[in-house]
Amino acid sequence: MDHLQSTLKIELAQRSDAGVKPENQDTVGTRIPEGSALSTKGISLAVADGVSSSTSARHASQTAVSGFLTDYYATPDTWRTQQSATTVIQSLNRYLWGQSQNSVLQEGCLTTFSALILKGDNFFTFHIGDSRIYRFRNNHLERLTRDHSQRIDSNTQYLTRALGADPALEIDLYKEEIKVGDLFLLTTDGIHDTLNDKELVNSIKNFQNLEELVENIVTTASIEGSKDNLSVQACRIVHVGKPSQSDAVTVLSQLPFPPPLNIGQTVDGLRVEKVLHESERSQVYLVKNKEGHVQVMKTPSVNYEDDPAYIERFVMENWIGARIVNAHVVRVIEPTRARSFLYYLTEYIAGQTLTQTIRERAPLAIPDATELIEQIIKGVRAFHRKDTLHQDIKPDNIMIGKRGPVVIDFGSCWVAGMEEAGAPFERDKILGTLDYSAPEYRCGSSVNERADQFSIAIIMYELITGKHPFGESYRNALNLKAFQRLKYIPASKYNPLVPIWLDRALEKAVGIHPNSRYTSFSEFLNDLKRPNPNWISMREQPFLERNPVRFWQATAAIGWLTAMGLLFYLLPK
Repeated sequence: MDHLQSTLKIELAQRSDAGVKPENQDTVGTRIPEGSALSTKGISLAVADGVSSSTSARHASQTAVSGFLTDYYATPDTWRTQQSATTVIQSLNRYLWGQSQNSVLQEGCLTTFSALILKGDNFFTFHIGDSRIYRFRNNHLERLTRDHSQRIDSNTQYLTRALGADPALEIDLYKEEIKVGDLFLLTTDGIHDTLNDKELVNSIKNFQNLEELVENIVTTASIEGSKDNLSVQACRIVHVGKPSQSDAVTVLSQLPFPPPLNIGQTVDGLRVEKVLHESERSQVYLVKNKEGHVQVMKTPSVNYEDDPAYIERFVMENWIGARIVNAHVVRVIEPTRARSFLYYLTEYIAGQTLTQTIRERAPLAIPDATELIEQIIKGVRAFHRKDTLHQDIKPDNIMIGKRGPVVIDFGSCWVAGMEEAGAPFERDKILGTLDYSAPEYRCGSSVNERADQFSIAIIMYELITGKHPFGESYRNALNLKAFQRLKYIPASKYNPLVPIWLDRALEKAVGIHPNSRYTSFSEFLNDLKRPNPNWISMREQPFLERNPVRFWQATAAIGWLTAMGLLFYLLPK
């Protein structure tokens, strides 16, 4: 993603001092990455104050800050900022908690922790404890965090939340847009327990140079009698990180579009053997390299040479595929030679599409269909673990090869991390195929992993019936009211071998509203593979199990009538 060159710029100054204490148990740190990481991950600032009641306080604060600034940038680029940061913080918390449990002296390895991430035109805060993050904007100082502490009296207070205190950690999260001129301050309690907001504002107004500002804040807190370590970070936004359109288009256009290729033509040592697919948006070729290995080449359509949104999406296809490694997802291949044109390569899956399988074999035996769906879900889960939605799961995009079903095509994928990075142009919003895409795509509501679940459930229904669960009218529905009028057609209507519990599972997975579907693929799979006790057909249960009260009432009535009949028979005539 070389085109994601952020223009985010900041001024920064930071200082940490032991103050009157013999040891500095505070830690501050900053990381300003270069290249695409500045867009996909952003700039990070972090401050931590080790809990001084433990001899491990300094180790705890250093571990928290250095670990965060290292591990956050090692998380997948496709993850949301919140997902990346909270995953790393939770991991650090478990490590520190484990250190506490294994301490010979039974001392806690505890620290406060506050982090500020600047990304694109947004900032994110992550906070535990009583260190603080402030924002100064339009001559107003605003505290963005709340202290996790409880005051007992005027001289005593204790932390109610700290990193390493408990295996279950609650992190305060906050997100907002940044503006040029915003000034952020990160402080430990040695600063803000001594200097009030008015004194901090006076320092900010009197010292525009950030180095002088942090020096003045630390010196003033020390003079006014601070009894703790003194740490402060100051960061001013010089330029917001949205790239300019001209810069983005220039970089995106560095590689020319290849012309339509014919069989026998060679591009970068790759000979075209067959045209696999052609459409208005792209071409797909079967190619062979000089070593005789067969691969698939996808090229952009010359119809979109001047469309930056289209070019970005095409470049992202290669980027997304390269980061997803799973046996049931097609593998992206890095060319052995430098590209002379814009294209990308994937492995060749010998076999047929799932569309062909359905056409030839549907309805499939239920165990066979379930096994295929389970493998497809494994592939789609690989996307979701990268915070990516495929958005176009359909039989045409699934190849059946030697290792089972393989999900192909990354052209409609949605990546959370890229959406956060922003773009200077309106991004392509590619909808999946109407018959398989979830209703929320056409209703304009929010989309999550349950949209891919919907598509997979439609495929399962088609595998065992050869039909669509809402019939031909589904593709014509364009708004929520139209979707709500649709009725699920039981799969057993088309295939009498479908049990009622399987029908109920499919009906739930293709629910019109996302919240009515399964919360996870594991729940869906569980109900596909074995009967859910709550969904066993009333007709399939014995009458005693369906309604035990009525059963015994009927039994008693029959007994009473029988007794009356015998009595009447035995009476003398």
